[in-house]
Amino acid sequence: MKAEAVNICTSRKRCVLEKQQKDKLFFSLMDYRNNLFMSSDSKKIKEFYDGFETVDELIEWMKERPNGASYIHEVEGEKDIIVVIPTADFNGKYARECRENIFKGLHMIFVESGEVPDPYFNIARNVSIGIKKAMVYKPKWIVVSGDDMYKIDDVDVLVRQLRNINEEDYNVVFAKPSIYHTVPSKIIRINFLYNLFNLITNYDAGRIRVKLHRKFKIEFTSMKAKYATIFSFFQKGYYFLDPLDFLVYSYKFLEQVMGNVLDETFINGGEDEDVALRVSVEGGKFKIIDYRIGDYISMSFGRNNIRWIMNVANLCYFNFKWRDRLRNLTS
Repeated sequence: MKAEAVNICTSRKRCVLEKQQKDKLFFSLMDYRNNLFMSSDSKKIKEFYDGFETVDELIEWMKERPNGASYIHEVEGEKDIIVVIPTADFNGKYARECRENIFKGLHMIFVESGEVPDPYFNIARNVSIGIKKAMVYKPKWIVVSGDDMYKIDDVDVLVRQLRNINEEDYNVVFAKPSIYHTVPSKIIRINFLYNLFNLITNYDAGRIRVKLHRKFKIEFTSMKAKYATIFSFFQKGYYFLDPLDFLVYSYKFLEQVMGNVLDETFINGGEDEDVALRVSVEGGKFKIIDYRIGDYISMSFGRNNIRWIMNVANLCYFNFKWRDRLRNLTS
């Protein structure tokens, strides 16, 4: 078992920022805004959004946001299938369960953000680091999994299912659907019913979200397909499979895109939908295999109203990136 840091870090709490040419005022403003954005106080997160006049300014901030800490830990195993797992704590119970039980026997690459959450942590970046490290070994398949999982099927089932298909025939492979991965989803236009749903679900957080939808002119969102129909009367919508916390990539596919499959502008949300749409819209080939794995459902990040408001930034970028194509797909 070995570990390495992939960037120069002064501690697990904070990483030396890479763009040294920037002046100190930039860093102070970046830190100030990031502290607001990462706050557990909805009023402070609202203050963060109030600091941007336009969606372009917000997206520019997202793109300039520095990188957090990333420590690679490798667990030796069979290398034709390699598992990449982002984690906050390599020695924590979730990561330990992955290596001692769920994926035991396979080569695993853990990308650790540190025992104390780094204020600039970005799961898309850490997964990308793990994928590029895995590609050095040229496996047939690279599995990307959350660490907050539990075993249903033995790893032998996953191995057998993947070895029975040709990696050149598929871009990505999904596990059997569960409540939190391989989820049938639908892109819909935000309308009165959807905004009303936000307000009814939690008035305080919903009111902030509705105002932000209007301020940044957010047009599209995605939901589980079984719920989306309620809010999308007379809308065509666009259906796709959302991998969320478990997806298998073909090495051949990753090689074509040089490992750059995740868009690191997204901040801990939206990157999985972006990948799924790229595969679906651009004619990628996928398969669902008969392998089951369980999810504890966002035990690492949490699921609450604060994260709900934070994710508006990702929704802004998602619309910026996909709006024109989605207008064609949903018209």
